[in-house]
Amino acid sequence: MSFNLGAFIGGMSRQIVSDIEADEAYDQQLSFFKEKQDILSGQEIEKERKLNDLKLQNNIKSLRFAGYDDQRAAQIAMSGDYAIERSLGLAEKISEGGGDVNEFYKLSNNSPENMDDLEKEITDTIDAPKKISTGTMGVSGFDPEMMSEFFAKPEKVESSYSARLAVISQKLGRDPNRSDADDLKSEQDKLFEDLRKMKAAEREEKGTVTPTFDLGSITSNTNEIRRGQLNRYGFEVGVDGAIQNLTEGNMYKADLAELEVSNQLNMRNKGIEDPNMQLATQGIRESAVRNLNEYGLNIFYNKKDKVQDVPTNEAFATSMSRGEYRQGQVVTVGNKIILYTGVPDYRTGQPFIVLTPDMEM
Repeated sequence: MSFNLGAFIGGMSRQIVSDIEADEAYDQQLSFFKEKQDILSGQEIEKERKLNDLKLQNNIKSLRFAGYDDQRAAQIAMSGDYAIERSLGLAEKISEGGGDVNEFYKLSNNSPENMDDLEKEITDTIDAPKKISTGTMGVSGFDPEMMSEFFAKPEKVESSYSARLAVISQKLGRDPNRSDADDLKSEQDKLFEDLRKMKAAEREEKGTVTPTFDLGSITSNTNEIRRGQLNRYGFEVGVDGAIQNLTEGNMYKADLAELEVSNQLNMRNKGIEDPNMQLATQGIRESAVRNLNEYGLNIFYNKKDKVQDVPTNEAFATSMSRGEYRQGQVVTVGNKIILYTGVPDYRTGQPFIVLTPDMEM
């Protein structure tokens, strides 16, 4: 049988045409896919922008409701979640005392030339624990002198306890491995034990409890606990308390550490029930929970491959008891979205946060 060159060329031509058409179809599909992805990305960006705008407006409304004027409410709202939570708590405290929060909050000028003054204030606060620090308390703009005068001061006996506990916390916070650390912790435990007995007697006699801790003492206690917890979660903390190795990927661990801080502050305040300590503890907890909510929802909406689906509440509880979840794991149970923290919340007693709070566990 002779070779048919024309048929061969014709067949090859048809194959080439077919391959070209297949390539063109693939390129067209790829182009459609990219266009679709661009549209979806644009929609997600616009959706996120609208959500952020809505969140900002809601925060401003909350601050205005708490008594801040428009300008102060806007400035605080743009300073971050922790500033908002602390400012709302302070506004409530000032309101209870009949004060005007706008008289306490100074509109700050965040220009670079003011950074030296802010650094000096924080440094001075370390050496003068009875003065409230706008830096270490997490709310920039409050007048330190007015705030320290407004908050109820402990009686003379309580002040001596508060001052000594502040000194111990400062020493342990600066160097938890110092040679006399065990002695300091024993003294700390004894002081808290004595305070609890004193406050129990006071409640029995008067039916009320007077303040025990000034704001400087609360700051020292908080910084001591915070440094230890941040180290436990793998963070390096500088002498100024700033985290050296914080990244977007491990930021949620810092919030888990803050949950631990609120738990330990609450434990220290058990039986003492100091209102100033309660206020600080609540602010730290609520800021951490808010940040962890954002982290968990971001995982749920943007990283589906990292979300674990569980069929029932019972199955979730069983897996949790077996230690099958890592801290930061997002789990869905039906239409509930849950973030496992591994840190029992002192308010709920649970080591997880339900990100859809209208759903019952």
